Amino acid sequence: TGSAIESGEKKGKTIGTAWLTHDIPEGPVLLSPAEDAVVPVEDLLVSWSPVDKTIEGSDVYIISYQLIIEKDETPHPNMIGKRGLGMYLPSSVTQIPIPKEFLEPGTNYKWEVLAIEESGNQTLTSGQFSTEE
Repeated sequence: TGSAIESGEKKGKTIGTAWLTHDIPEGPVLLSPAEDAVVPVEDLLVSWSPVDKTIEGSDVYIISYQLIIEKDETPHPNMIGKRGLGMYLPSSVTQIPIPKEFLEPGTNYKWEVLAIEESGNQTLTSGQFSTEE
């Protein structure tokens, strides 16, 4: 229980609940591209294994995967973050094509997939690949 703040003044009460669990999902196994692979700019399909167990081996319900692909470079000093692509995907999706317009020839990329379970716990697996010249 806490106080709601409106226009800088405390007003009323705020009540909420949180669902806390120790259901930590296993990390997805990154299937494609393979670690340190050199891939063509066109027709890149990233894929990972579905997650259905916790790190302790119990069944787990994954509500979403988050895919992040970032250019492996120091960002421009006037830019917050790196050039990248990120998306939340339904738990039924374990592969997705990457638009050729996103990838640049002869470039290093880092990628990660997060498995997010129903109470919000998540585990990520990361890898890297490069594109052909």
